[in-house]
Amino acid sequence: MRNLKLCKALLLACILVVAAFAPAYAVPYETYTYDYWNNPVPSPHAYVPIRVVDGQMLGIGGFKTPQDIYAINDHIYVVDSGNNRIVHLTRDWEVVRIVDGFDNEGKRDTFKNPRGIHVTPEGGMYIADRDNSRIVVLDSDGNLQLIVTSPAESQPEYFTSDFRFRPDKIGVDQYGTIYVVSAGVYDGIMEFDINGEFQGFVGAPRVHPTTWDYVWRLIGTKEQKDRMKLFLPVEHSNIHVDYRGFVYATAVGGEISAEDKIRRINTAGQDRLMRIPGSPPIGDFPDVTTSVFVDVISRENDIYSVLDRANGKIFTYNASGHLLYAFGAIGEVQGTFSNPAALTELDQHLLVVDAIKNNITVFAPTEYMKLIHNAIAYYSRGDYDAATETWYRVLELNSNFDLAYTGIGNALFMQGKYAEAMSNFRLANDRTNYSEAFRFYRKQVMERYFGFLMAAVVILIIYVLFFATSKKSEIGVAEAKAQQAAAYEQVLQWEEMRRRPLKIQLKRIWYGLQFALKVIVSPLQGFWDLKYEKRGNLPTAVILIILLVVSYLVMYQYTGFIFNTNNPRYLNLVSETVSIVVPILMWIIINWSLTTLMNGKGTFKDITIATAYSFTPLILVMIPMTIVSNYITADEGAFYYLVLSIALVWSLLLLFFGTMVIHEYSLGATIGVTIFILAGIGITMFIALLFVDIVLQLFAFIGEVYREFSFRL
Repeated sequence: MRNLKLCKALLLACILVVAAFAPAYAVPYETYTYDYWNNPVPSPHAYVPIRVVDGQMLGIGGFKTPQDIYAINDHIYVVDSGNNRIVHLTRDWEVVRIVDGFDNEGKRDTFKNPRGIHVTPEGGMYIADRDNSRIVVLDSDGNLQLIVTSPAESQPEYFTSDFRFRPDKIGVDQYGTIYVVSAGVYDGIMEFDINGEFQGFVGAPRVHPTTWDYVWRLIGTKEQKDRMKLFLPVEHSNIHVDYRGFVYATAVGGEISAEDKIRRINTAGQDRLMRIPGSPPIGDFPDVTTSVFVDVISRENDIYSVLDRANGKIFTYNASGHLLYAFGAIGEVQGTFSNPAALTELDQHLLVVDAIKNNITVFAPTEYMKLIHNAIAYYSRGDYDAATETWYRVLELNSNFDLAYTGIGNALFMQGKYAEAMSNFRLANDRTNYSEAFRFYRKQVMERYFGFLMAAVVILIIYVLFFATSKKSEIGVAEAKAQQAAAYEQVLQWEEMRRRPLKIQLKRIWYGLQFALKVIVSPLQGFWDLKYEKRGNLPTAVILIILLVVSYLVMYQYTGFIFNTNNPRYLNLVSETVSIVVPILMWIIINWSLTTLMNGKGTFKDITIATAYSFTPLILVMIPMTIVSNYITADEGAFYYLVLSIALVWSLLLLFFGTMVIHEYSLGATIGVTIFILAGIGITMFIALLFVDIVLQLFAFIGEVYREFSFRL
């Protein structure tokens, strides 16, 4: 009985402990990053929701569609748009004051749908009073300092006759320059000087109309052109000015590319945001979902965070554009959003205003987040040892965090430990920094073994000068022709044999492989000899195709890390082999099918042999260039790609000339039949994919019927 009571007491204690700690650690969303191939990778939580604040809790009545929030010097300012007021709070969520009006030349003036705010370190407030078409500047005591009205009044030449000034968001730099996002303005961010004088527009987002847009504008009727959307620059949705005067801006919708949705604009209006090729800061990638950014804030060490309204997420990037962490969700529980409108930071806590829930969610940083930010801070200060140690602590919490390996690699690189840096850059799939580290590492190795290399070069030169160039008996022209004729007679004898011994078969293949070298340098004569003098044969053609596949697979797998962007997780030798063999078979079959109807002289066998021999340049180049790719840097990659491109073009030209020779076509006829063959391949692939899709749908239908029948039984 006593043991039973003890067990019940322990069970009750456990329940109480779980109940006590569950609310603090129950996080209703996932935190993640993206890997090199833009696949989401789960990570520990960087932030957890700890509090939700609304107007009722503060004793000031409920918020109504709040649209902005700003935190500075342990004070918080909430733009309560629906109630036409600014709520000033302390960091402990105590109400300091409510600013719902001001004295304007002896009269009480009020706000009408204020939408944005900026607060100076001294406590001065810049308020975007949208429906009053003005910007109101108040000092720390709430006294009016300046009212900026529509710039169209003083400078109408910059605006259309129906322009209406509706300031939505506002930012101010350290010199007092005012930057304004005005609703319906497509020319960029409006700039005013410290006295409120309009200075012009800065940072208009680039637009990217498609080729079809231009075509339709050229050939469309007037009515069609009128119905088409204008190629207007897109509106900015929010701005934030950092301590150096850079304007972080977000844009929504329209013709801009996803890469331009976040921008970092300098005083000249140029975008200086760093973007990683292939993985720019665009929030979620399109194959996951599409992000709609409504706010951005700059943070320490050029880190910045953006708020995604569509998915209720916060994305945080470092100065280079690497995603540090992403979290958040749309929902009804604490820590999720219905319509997130604005974001700010206070002592590393993130505060998010929700315009539908009418509240503020407070997110507290975790140890994981603090380690990441500390590692970046150490590196920025040049304390590479501390940065390395901190990144290793990050890896203890998340071994899949690529940026941690990049951070360690950068720190090791700055210490001159290039080989160790390369290993970490490889783990991070950071090819750019890997190439730079490899360049210095290669230089170290060359300096270390320079004497041995020079000795080897000298020995090679001596060998070439004194041994390899020694005179040998020269074969006369007549004797060479006789040997060539004898070899030709031997080939004809091999071809006439019905049953060839293995030794003869191997010689036949070897001779055919040797003749491939002649074909690539003299294609017209070579393909003629392949067909009419039997210099080529089917077994050799099969061997060449096998060599092509093997060379491709070797290149796919063993190309140098800098140039190999294939994901090893998805390496499938069968599918890669099929991707080479099937197009070749389709070319051969459709070539034979069409040329049979177009008076082509080549047989199926001739086409197969000519096609196989055409790929000799690629076979000769791929493996050597795979080896070379492991010893060159990204800057030297132009040579690597040039050689591969030449080999590919060479092979395609051989394929063209082979078709011309074996079918005895003219140049024009060969061009025409090549176009028909390519069209036939496209049609065949379309029909095959359509057939596969129909079959899959049929099997899915049969499966559904079977499951329905099983459930009803």
